[in-house]
Amino acid sequence: MKYMLLLIPFLISCSQEEWYCRTNGDMMYSQSANGEIGGAQKGCSCEQIRSHEYRYFGSVDEQALKSDFGC
Repeated sequence: MKYMLLLIPFLISCSQEEWYCRTNGDMMYSQSANGEIGGAQKGCSCEQIRSHEYRYFGSVDEQALKSDFGC
């Protein structure tokens, strides 16, 4: 039983999937290694999101960035 408890963190860490930040025009999203699509917060850093917002919209809504993404 105690060996099972030691394996649980290992199994959980192995099941976590890697996500990559993607952009397409003014859209920003994340894509997993197996092709699944998700929100920007899964694979994009705060700096990437902030930069994208500024590049496409000319400004960054810091309050929205904090409330939506925790940045």
